[in-house]
Amino acid sequence: MKRLILLFIMGILSLGLTTGCSSGEKEELVLDAKHSAMPDYVLNSSPIVQETYVMAAQHPEALAAVPCYCNCYESAGHTSNLNCFIKQMGRDNQVTEWDQHGIA
Repeated sequence: MKRLILLFIMGILSLGLTTGCSSGEKEELVLDAKHSAMPDYVLNSSPIVQETYVMAAQHPEALAAVPCYCNCYESAGHTSNLNCFIKQMGRDNQVTEWDQHGIA
């Protein structure tokens, strides 16, 4: 159930990003070089999961505004959906450590 809710939220956010382009073309999500490389558990997952991790890095404010309802606050201390994908950020919103919870 938590996976379904998370995928639904990510799908809505992704749809909003792609439909916001004036050209009508799908926005290609590419990870900025400032971020740590994607870990194998992301690279070996489905394309939608990979896109969601890239989106989390590019738009952390969007995921930070969405509360997490899968009880990961109690088990992992997460305060928003951003924490399910990104464990630690440095200055200028640079992802320094990814979180595996987003593929669960």
